[in-house]
Amino acid sequence: MADTRALQQDELHKESIAAQIKKHFDSINTIFILANGTVPRVTVGTDYGLSSLSAIFPKTPVDNVAFLLTNTSNPLYQNFSADTLPDGLKAAPQFLLNNPIALQRKYLKLKDDPDMKSRRIDFREVVQAAEQNAVEMLVDLFDWLDGLEPQPITKIVPLYQKCQNTAAKVTHLLGQRVRKLLRKVKV
Repeated sequence: MADTRALQQDELHKESIAAQIKKHFDSINTIFILANGTVPRVTVGTDYGLSSLSAIFPKTPVDNVAFLLTNTSNPLYQNFSADTLPDGLKAAPQFLLNNPIALQRKYLKLKDDPDMKSRRIDFREVVQAAEQNAVEMLVDLFDWLDGLEPQPITKIVPLYQKCQNTAAKVTHLLGQRVRKLLRKVKV
């Protein structure tokens, strides 16, 4: 979503997502929203993406939506605020992940750097802690997933199509009115 090429491209993306879901799936268990946990508020692009998500899945139970917040290992490092989310998503679970694979790669680059050794930080311990936190987060995530009820696609796709039809009708009517107003202004 929030394709820089144009809003029409976003419409194509939404249609493609709905078509693929209808073609390949009978139900959806969850929707994960991946966001940077260090960003304090929902950006314009994320807000647009959440709105688009609501258009694709207008009746998806909020209980089946969760956030996976990256670049943060625990709430002390988290800047992302649920207060900036739409009301229906404020209570959605937030799973925190400080990618241990990326940390390991960085550690391997820095471990022999003399400047890093002089700082007396045991980077290996930081990487090991991130690995342990990631495993614990995955256990919590799978426990949460295990308790969800699948949502049948048969309910979601027709609702999406109704939303699209309604949006098209509203856009058409607005276009007609704008054209009438422009004709009056030109006279």
